Amino acid sequence: MNRGVVIGEVWATRKAPRLADRKLLLVALTGHDGRGERFTNRVVVAADCLDAGPGDRVVVAFGSGARNAVSPGSRDVLVDAAVVQVIEGESGLPGP
Repeated sequence: MNRGVVIGEVWATRKAPRLADRKLLLVALTGHDGRGERFTNRVVVAADCLDAGPGDRVVVAFGSGARNAVSPGSRDVLVDAAVVQVIEGESGLPGP
């Protein structure tokens, strides 16, 4: 799992049937260096399980953890990343 900040939403005219009721979010991942939390150069598309929005700090699960967050116990959901937690109480964006 990784932390990140929601920077936008992906719009699609058609989605896989199992994702039809989910938003797809653009999440800029963050990491820590010696000076604190910073943006990495990685942006992912993640299925939204929690109604997160732009500017929200989130935790993103990948692989089978993401699939289980979207549809527990299912093996036929086409998803590799999912927002599984909105982090409350932290303000401001990480440094450059």
